[in-house]
Amino acid sequence: MTRTSCRARGVDPPRGRARARWRSPVAVLICVALAATACTADGNDPKPTGGVDQAAIEAVAGRLADDPTEAAEQLVAEIHSADPARSAAATAELLRRAGHPIVSAKGPVVAMPDQVAMYDAPVYAELIPLLAAATRAGDRYTVDQFADLLHAVGLTAKKATFAQLTTVIGGWAKAPGDHPVFVSAAAGVRALSAHRQQVLFPGADPETAYLDPLQTVLLLGHATSRFAEVATDGQPQAAARPGLVDRLLGGGVAHAADDGPCKALSRRFGPAPDPVAKGVIDTAKGYLKDGLIKLLSEEAQDKVGRADELWGKSSAAASAILLLLGARIALTADKTSTHFKHKAGSRDEHVLLTASATFDLETALDKIDCYALAGVSVPKAGPLKDFTIRWSAIQPQAGTIQKGGTHLLKAVSADSVKWTRGVKTGDDGKATLELKPPVEDPDGEGEKLTGQATYFASLDKEGLPFELGDVYGLLSNPVGFGVGKNFDLLRDVLVKAGLPAQSITIEVTYHGSDIVLAQGAGEVNLILAKLPKVYVDLVSCAGVAGPFKGTAGYDGVRSGQLLQMAGEATGVHVPKGFAGRDNKISFTPNDRPGPQPFFIMKGEGGNQFLDGVIRFYPFLNTRAVVLADNRIGRPVGDVEIQLAGSTFPFSKLSWPVVRVTADPRCPEVRYTHDGT
Repeated sequence: MTRTSCRARGVDPPRGRARARWRSPVAVLICVALAATACTADGNDPKPTGGVDQAAIEAVAGRLADDPTEAAEQLVAEIHSADPARSAAATAELLRRAGHPIVSAKGPVVAMPDQVAMYDAPVYAELIPLLAAATRAGDRYTVDQFADLLHAVGLTAKKATFAQLTTVIGGWAKAPGDHPVFVSAAAGVRALSAHRQQVLFPGADPETAYLDPLQTVLLLGHATSRFAEVATDGQPQAAARPGLVDRLLGGGVAHAADDGPCKALSRRFGPAPDPVAKGVIDTAKGYLKDGLIKLLSEEAQDKVGRADELWGKSSAAASAILLLLGARIALTADKTSTHFKHKAGSRDEHVLLTASATFDLETALDKIDCYALAGVSVPKAGPLKDFTIRWSAIQPQAGTIQKGGTHLLKAVSADSVKWTRGVKTGDDGKATLELKPPVEDPDGEGEKLTGQATYFASLDKEGLPFELGDVYGLLSNPVGFGVGKNFDLLRDVLVKAGLPAQSITIEVTYHGSDIVLAQGAGEVNLILAKLPKVYVDLVSCAGVAGPFKGTAGYDGVRSGQLLQMAGEATGVHVPKGFAGRDNKISFTPNDRPGPQPFFIMKGEGGNQFLDGVIRFYPFLNTRAVVLADNRIGRPVGDVEIQLAGSTFPFSKLSWPVVRVTADPRCPEVRYTHDGT
């Protein structure tokens, strides 16, 4: 028997037995493969059946920076490159650096991480191109789905909130001295978000912030897997015998009982991680689980590490979910822009969405022989007939445009059932949804405005492209143990995970008013005297882009000696001889983020006196505020009056900027959906 070994550049993995920092409650939920320059395979083992290979991975790895964060950012750029083969190799290398072993469905180990690896998270090399393609195509899991998965496998006693999870993710592996395996994974997650100009933080919009499939793999692997030291090339370990739970579930690395190819990964680890063992794992810093466990009660934290029965379920579910990425959805539209109707009954403005569902797994596999999915049959490529497509959308919130315009687009009457209940694909794997915009009344009146409606199509969670009972190959697992009684648990995880969605954005123009008010009034306390009222009253009929028009100034007092003395003491130069003044304002915000300043008026001697600044929120705010005239508004930012160029500390001079549905200074347009 010959051996081939290729060690990761510049790093010699330590000798020794496998170690565990602490016993995790679950194994990895979604695991993917990796690749890199450290691999060991037996010459007599069957050859891998497609997927990434060592040469392609080494070609990508050879150009990377030494710093793990910089290397992760380089890999993300390669993942989104135009070359699918290079994208797959970069995906594998990022996962290798993050601790995932890559294995072949026939048994051989394709690559091992440096120093430490996720013991419960081997993933098939044959599925890596699929993961890369799904990530590049914009497939998405919501943060809410990620919370569902953590809850489904038992890591969290109750579902974590968006703010909790994004806080943990945002702060993961940023401290000096954190282990490179964690820094690589965390930097990869952040770089993937940055590529699409997103940041995962508590203030992000939960409707638009999402995880791509690769991020989901990285996060769930680190949230749920046990870690172990990687054996040196020169001293492979004997395959560990499975414990009772592992045998029942067929999980972890699914240790083979015989001396066959399915034991290849077991030889690359020592015995299963020991909760009292000491070593590099015990001293490593930067675990994602350290942050997630803080979401649990003290009683729940005490149970972490004792939920052994979940390791096998979650590692098998991980690979199954990855295999499900073969169920692809392509979402297209006959037009990507339209306009509100000017005449009821017209269909020229309608948009037809088409979702095409296929199973497309480019591999020579017809059956998986080893590890967590041993025994499952791989579906043949082709259209997915009779699968239910579910539709959803993100549109401007109700009240952003005038009465009747709470939706830029909605399903036509004949397709309303498709929207509420879903629609079955035909023989060609396709399903359609026809959308219509409302009718303007009067048409063409007011500003020309633009909105965006993003539509999502996903396969129904219950409609999976293969019989889930085959996931464990009942009674045919190479370990020789049936897992039928755990099938319902696995199905629960997969159904909660669902499948990634595909999206398309339709630009919709219309005439009317998107009314945003920036108004407020307050008293200025100058210690020795006061200005009874400073105020701002601006309106934009064209949304936050402006222009904002109106008035701002002060009134209620004639400047005298005491007021002048008070102004001198505080640096506020009130104009002499006026009981009040106002200026007409016309102000258009620039297109850069951050504060948007505007001039109000100068003070005595031409000195700076009153100025304003508007700050728009970077995310949607669903809170409602009641204005002085009892109108309801939704905050989109805040407006502040500044004195002498600075925030005045002795008075409250900041108020919400709100979106409302009506204002006498803006044209009134109504929108109604016709009967089409």
